[in-house]
Amino acid sequence: MSDIFSQSISPIFKKQSVEDYFVQPMFVPDDLRNIITVRTDIKGTELLNRVSAPSMLTKPKNSAGFNAGGSFALTNQEITVKPMAMEFEQNARAFWGSIVQEMLAQGFAQDDVEQMKSPDVWNKIMLPLIAKAGRQDLFRQMFFGSPVAETFSIGLPTGTLDTNYTGYTGFFTNFVNDLFAGTIPSNQHVPIASSAAKAKQEVVYTYTAGTDSQIIISINGLTYIQPYATSATITCNNWLTTHKANIEARCPYNGVIVTNPSAGVIKIVSRLKGSAFFASATVTGTGSFAVSGIVAVVKASTMASNEADITLETMLDLMTPEMQDFDLVFMMTSSVWRNLVHTIKDRSSVLGDEVILNGIKVPTYEGFPIIVRPDWDKWIAAGQVGVNPHRVVLTTPKNLLFATDGTSDSDMIETWYNQEAQMRRYRVQYKAQTAYFHKELLILAGFTD
Repeated sequence: MSDIFSQSISPIFKKQSVEDYFVQPMFVPDDLRNIITVRTDIKGTELLNRVSAPSMLTKPKNSAGFNAGGSFALTNQEITVKPMAMEFEQNARAFWGSIVQEMLAQGFAQDDVEQMKSPDVWNKIMLPLIAKAGRQDLFRQMFFGSPVAETFSIGLPTGTLDTNYTGYTGFFTNFVNDLFAGTIPSNQHVPIASSAAKAKQEVVYTYTAGTDSQIIISINGLTYIQPYATSATITCNNWLTTHKANIEARCPYNGVIVTNPSAGVIKIVSRLKGSAFFASATVTGTGSFAVSGIVAVVKASTMASNEADITLETMLDLMTPEMQDFDLVFMMTSSVWRNLVHTIKDRSSVLGDEVILNGIKVPTYEGFPIIVRPDWDKWIAAGQVGVNPHRVVLTTPKNLLFATDGTSDSDMIETWYNQEAQMRRYRVQYKAQTAYFHKELLILAGFTD
């Protein structure tokens, strides 16, 4: 039944309120711009153009006239921002009990919180807290987002998409996919050793055919079926042709690689060292699968002694000529940073000079600023089951792009007071995507084996 009358007690936020209390804290904080470039004006799909610097322009002048030489190479890629939303509601009484100190600090009386229909209370108390939580969530998705991320059960992918991560593609997903594809050359990646040598999980299934109708191989919660065709060899070949691409497109950090190394054989191997999987193979009929070649997974442990120092020095040695022209920054997990600190202490030395980076004092390594990201450690453990826990990126912030329409869309934020439910309701909508401009401006460590 529709309402006869409707009433809006509190209007949608004015633009100034949005800027002051939500947009500025969430989308344009200093700690975000220290590490990446932020574009806040991309509404849909946009081309990112790359122009290579010309060389070999100067030639001998042996004749009259104009003889042009050299050219620019223009390449581009598309970036498409994906829609995201954050929605919730809050009752005044529950709000009062948990946030009274914050409210008093803002100059409100305790009774004021009952007036949740007043935008002033919401703007000055609740909205900054929402923006802070939203910013932390933004960082998580910005680095760890993957459209094929899956939920986990007892540390294994389930085959069910995890909507906490699937909104758009994060930087780390771009990096690991492009390392596997060879888009980022292998000589721009440095492995990181841990105290215990990590290992991939492996298993081999050898099919002996009988009077069968199909073979069934299950991997991490999903079942892959292939009808029997002529022989064990042909059936396994057909299975691989049918399913390989879909299987290997799952979970960039927690997926598997499937191969057919010999007749009638399916081999399953973790995509990355330290990543576990669950698999089984059955036959509908009188045939069978024999299991062999089992290798247990070994996860990365703490970093080897002095490994951070060795890693950072190697990364600097591998810098491309193009990187010499930019202000470069190290970004790293806390685990790498603490390993470096232990090395410096063991040598009875001191940390490198600190520098001011966009108003924030940060340490350095051989003069290059270090930004420690403890949130990376947290989400590697939670969202990728601790696979490759020690990671470092050396690049220029100009090379990493976070694209959003988050500060330019007048309809991005709505709030209203539902008098019947006595709830302040809130919705923010924006679009987001990440990309990097030039592979030549990246040196990575700890992302692949």
